[in-house]
Amino acid sequence: MTALPRISGLAVTDADRALSQAEVLALLGLQGDPFAEGVFGRAAVTTRNLGLSPATLASTLQGRTATTEDQLFEYAVSAVERLDVDPAEIGTVVLSSLYSLGGPTLAHRLIEHFRMDPSTDKYHIVGVGCASAVPLVRLVTQSLELHPGRKALIIAAESMSGLLMRAASDDQRAKTVGSAIFGDGCAAALVEKGTTGPAVAASKVHQIEGTLDVVRMELSDADSYLHLERDLPEVAAAGLPALVDDFLESVALTRHDVHHWIIHPGGRRILECVRSALELSHAQLQISYDVLSGRGNVGTPSIFYVLHDTIKRRNPRHGERGLMVTVGPGVTVGLMLLVF
Repeated sequence: MTALPRISGLAVTDADRALSQAEVLALLGLQGDPFAEGVFGRAAVTTRNLGLSPATLASTLQGRTATTEDQLFEYAVSAVERLDVDPAEIGTVVLSSLYSLGGPTLAHRLIEHFRMDPSTDKYHIVGVGCASAVPLVRLVTQSLELHPGRKALIIAAESMSGLLMRAASDDQRAKTVGSAIFGDGCAAALVEKGTTGPAVAASKVHQIEGTLDVVRMELSDADSYLHLERDLPEVAAAGLPALVDDFLESVALTRHDVHHWIIHPGGRRILECVRSALELSHAQLQISYDVLSGRGNVGTPSIFYVLHDTIKRRNPRHGERGLMVTVGPGVTVGLMLLVF
């Protein structure tokens, strides 16, 4: 029997500075704005780790690229160091972020920093965002066949500070909504065969037709923000029950066979719509709510934060199953069945 790939190591790291919603409002010039204060107050976010400063906000998107790249590199190095892995054991490095920062990529920089084998495969994937985890694990699983006995390293890194901009009088309300939930952070995951850690038993990605504009980056010379359509939570949840049931049925399971629900903390309404669609209790999504409250939506690495805290806090028993559900640009839903 072929050994299943396993997530044998998982580490997360945050920006050094945790900001309250009131502090972010003030930095962005939104303090005293009734609409903004209402959105920020209802976001279910208490604090977010952000490398945001007045100097950053005084610069354009292009002008802060070097700072953003340095932040991402710092987060990635910290996360990899927490894995306590021998760099010589790594055959593939895949780094994913919303950002394309030119070349050499962050993956190249990490290979040199950790003095990995010069023949290590390296990839930098951009734009997948909150839906990244499932396709990333699927991708590196294929790479294990090319490097028998070696490990694959996934790094999901995000500096939303590189995107946030101060308020302007002609801002669309969608800019304010996006500014209310996003944070900085990084997750690093090791994937290999025949060892400890949750096994990846099955996975699937599903792109919802006609939703390309629902989640998008709005970029111009003077402004940038992540645009989220108001109906994103309903769009993502509408076909979710059938999608999940069909996925589980393909491996002879039902929702009742899932012990741990690992749901993307994309925002309060996303969690509420997913919870309602799948008929789950608040307690079953408690870790996702806690990640959202303490860190916000960290984009690309968010679901790895939930998995990390699920393992740490729930201590899943041998043989228990977890279902990872991600929602990201596209709109794309990712499903991954894990066996602990």
